[in-house]
Amino acid sequence: MIDTGYLYSKDNKRIFVNTCLGCTGKCSYCYLGKMGYDNSSIVGKVRKAEELIEEIERARISRDTLITLGCFSECWDDNNKPETIKLIKYFLKKGNQVQLSTKKEIMLEEVKEFGSLIEYLGQLVVFVSSATISKWDTVEKGTDSPSKRFNTFEISKELNIPTALYMKPVLKGITKQDIELYKDVIRKYGVRDVVVGSIFGEKKTEETIHFSDKGILFYNPISEEFEIKRRLMESGNLRVFSRSTEVMQYYRHRIKDVER
Repeated sequence: MIDTGYLYSKDNKRIFVNTCLGCTGKCSYCYLGKMGYDNSSIVGKVRKAEELIEEIERARISRDTLITLGCFSECWDDNNKPETIKLIKYFLKKGNQVQLSTKKEIMLEEVKEFGSLIEYLGQLVVFVSSATISKWDTVEKGTDSPSKRFNTFEISKELNIPTALYMKPVLKGITKQDIELYKDVIRKYGVRDVVVGSIFGEKKTEETIHFSDKGILFYNPISEEFEIKRRLMESGNLRVFSRSTEVMQYYRHRIKDVER
């Protein structure tokens, strides 16, 4: 087991990697404060990718270990983006499957730095995170605007890198109100994968968060999640998931089916 904040894993199946501890997003639902992280000190806590790689290699992860970038950071902030890109290159070369979620715009030119290293469809999956469209400037006020961050979906069309809409967390009375706006985004960019996810809260449930074993935060689903999923599935050719790992498993199974 590893637990340094920058790195966390319970076993060899998945490792969470953070290049810094903190986020500039200023989201109203942010859980970092409950985990003991101070967003105001983000600049001073950036770790070099080379240092993290040394620790990761000592952990002896395998090619089958799922790499999740972020959870205590916005991995595409200007201050830590270069380190994130170095890590992506490292893990792709190792053959690992990599997932990252962001509320920032990822531009085609940036992805071209490492796009050629991808061995199979779904080795890298990008999740464009959005809990609201109409109220983003108050709920997610430190993030890129939805119209800007949704440009990230272009990398799916241009570079064939799966890019999922990450509707997480679903906020009561807020996310559902934008369902038609989300449908417009799905149609405009040809989105194929959507995750409708629960908020992290302190109410104890059967499922604790996966990036810590401190028993502080849990998945707290609300009934509106089910209605959102139902209405999205009316859109037709769309895969709707509850967890990002389900998306990763979907693509992993696809490549295994091809190999067989």
